[in-house]
Amino acid sequence: MGIQNSENRQSTKKQLWQYPWDYKESAIISFGLLIVGYLLQITTRTSIKAVGAPINYFIGAVFIIMLLLLHFFYRNHPWVKWLRSVPASVSAITLVLIQAILMGTLPQQNFVEGTKPDLFGFSFVLSSWPFIIAQFYFLTTLGLATLNRMTPWQWKNWGFVLNHLGLFIAMTAGILGSGDLKRYTMDLYENQLVWGAKTEKGNQIPMPIAFELKSFDMETFAPKLALADITTNNIQTKGVNALRMIEKGDHYDYKNYKIKILDYLENSKFTGNGYFQVNEEGAAPAARIEVKSATMDTIAWISCGSFATQYSYLQLSEKEAIVMLQPEAKKYSSHVNVYVKDGKNESAVIEVNKPYKVNGWKVYQLSYDEKFGKWSKLSVIEIVSDPWLPIVYCGIFMMLVGAVYLIFKGKGTAL
Repeated sequence: MGIQNSENRQSTKKQLWQYPWDYKESAIISFGLLIVGYLLQITTRTSIKAVGAPINYFIGAVFIIMLLLLHFFYRNHPWVKWLRSVPASVSAITLVLIQAILMGTLPQQNFVEGTKPDLFGFSFVLSSWPFIIAQFYFLTTLGLATLNRMTPWQWKNWGFVLNHLGLFIAMTAGILGSGDLKRYTMDLYENQLVWGAKTEKGNQIPMPIAFELKSFDMETFAPKLALADITTNNIQTKGVNALRMIEKGDHYDYKNYKIKILDYLENSKFTGNGYFQVNEEGAAPAARIEVKSATMDTIAWISCGSFATQYSYLQLSEKEAIVMLQPEAKKYSSHVNVYVKDGKNESAVIEVNKPYKVNGWKVYQLSYDEKFGKWSKLSVIEIVSDPWLPIVYCGIFMMLVGAVYLIFKGKGTAL
C-alpha cells in the first residue's frame, strides 16, 4: 500500500512548465530576459537615449492601455495570471536588483557620441538594454498585480493599492520624464546680462530667462596649517593635529614641533616686513606663528596667498615645511537681477542648496572661479526643468502612506 501511494505521488508531481507556473519557471523566464537584453546590447553596442514629449506621452499611454486590456479582457489567461503572481514579481525584482548592483559596484560613465561603448553596457547601466527590459518586466508585473487588487474594489485593499500604485506612478514617471529633463549651466559675469545657456556638450542655446550678476559673495572657514613634504609636495594628513584650523592664541604639538599662533589676519597683503590687514581685492589670510623643536626656535609669517598676494611658508628642514592651506568655502551665493521675456523682472539671491524658482525652472548655485576665490567675478549657475518631478513625488507620497498603513495593519493583525 505504501509503495502504491509513493507511485501516485510521483505521478502527480508537478512537471516543469506545467500550469500554474511557479518560482522555477519565473526564474527561467527572467534569466531568459536577461540574456535577451545582453544579446541586444552586444548586437547594437549603443546607449538608449531618453525620448521627450510627445513621444514619451505616447509610449506611456500605450503601456497603460496594454495593461488595462490585459487585465479586463485577458485576466484569466495563464500568462496574465502568472504575470501578476508572486513568483513573477519576485523574479522581476531580482532582475532589477541585478542591474542596481551592477550600477552601484561598477563605475558609470556618460555615453559620449563618437566613442565605442563597452560590450555589455556595464558603464552605462541606466541606458542599456538589460536595464530597460528589467524595468519593463517589473512595471508590467507591478501594474497587473495592482489592477487585480483594484477591481473589484474592496476597501480592505486600499493600503496595498496605494503602496503599489504609488511605486508604479513614481517609477513610470521617472523613466518617461527623463527625456523631458533639461539641465543647463550659465556663466554669469558682473554687470553682464546673459540670455544664453550651455548644454552638457558645451553648445549655446537661447533661454527665456536672463540673469545679471550684481555681486558674488563667499564666506570661508579659517584656513588650516599643515606639514608638507617639500620634495614631493605632499601634505601630511595623519595624526590628530595634522590639519589644524588656525585660531589666534592656539598652541599645539605635532610630531616633534610645538606650534603657536601668535596672530591671524583674515585679509592681508605682504609689504616687505610682513603681512598687514587690508580690505582690498586679492587680500589673503596670513598668520604669524612660533615653532619650537629640539633644534629650532622660530617666528615667521606664513600665508596661503592669492592671485594678488604673495604666498609664503616656513621651512623647517631640507624636507619639511609648515604651510597654510587655502580656506574652504563655508557658503557662497550670487546676487542677481532676473529678467523674463513676459516682462517679469526681480532681484534674487541664489545660494548653494537653496534653489531659486522662476517660470518652471529651478536655479542652483553651482560654482565660481576658484583661482580668484571670494574675489571671483564669475558665478556659474545651473538651471533645471523637470516637469515630471511633481508626479514622481506624488507617487512616492502614495507609496509611503500605503506602506505605513500596511505596517500598522500588520501589527494590529499580530496583536
